[in-house]
Amino acid sequence: MPLRDLLKSKILLYKNYNLGDDTIDNWPFWMFEENISIINELQEDEGKGRKHQEDEQSKMMGNMNPSSYMKSMSNMSNKFKPPRM
Repeated sequence: MPLRDLLKSKILLYKNYNLGDDTIDNWPFWMFEENISIINELQEDEGKGRKHQEDEQSKMMGNMNPSSYMKSMSNMSNKFKPPRM
């Protein structure tokens, strides 16, 4: 349906920018389209920024695999052997 995309865009404006029917309905169609394209660009930029931050955090966190921790612990415990009597 061709109107589905328009309705979806209108709902995004309601949800994210707290705009009402009276505001959106008074816009000329070209202005509505331009606002939607700007909002889509902003969302893409935010998504790219969020992905970049997640990649940076994952690099800083290192390996979060529990089995690698256990291997490291066993290697550390092998270094500390009890004294012989």
